[in-house]
Amino acid sequence: MGNTLSIENYPNQKEYLSPIQFNLIKALKKVGPLTRRDLVKELKTPRTTIYDNLVKLQKRKLIEKFSRNNGGRGRPLVFWKFKG
Repeated sequence: MGNTLSIENYPNQKEYLSPIQFNLIKALKKVGPLTRRDLVKELKTPRTTIYDNLVKLQKRKLIEKFSRNNGGRGRPLVFWKFKG
């Protein structure tokens, strides 16, 4: 049980957070909205692992994503933020 943490502030959540999910939420709470690239650098974790866990947290409604266009060409940046 030392590798998982419960979500005590979310009474509807009966599941536990994995260490990577806990670290993702912690980083988003501490720094604010971040891109997946920022999270990869911050947590030193492969981008696919980051993305898979971001999607899991999004499905549990703990985080959300939004995009921001900086006025330039190309795709807008996608940011992830903690819902809390």
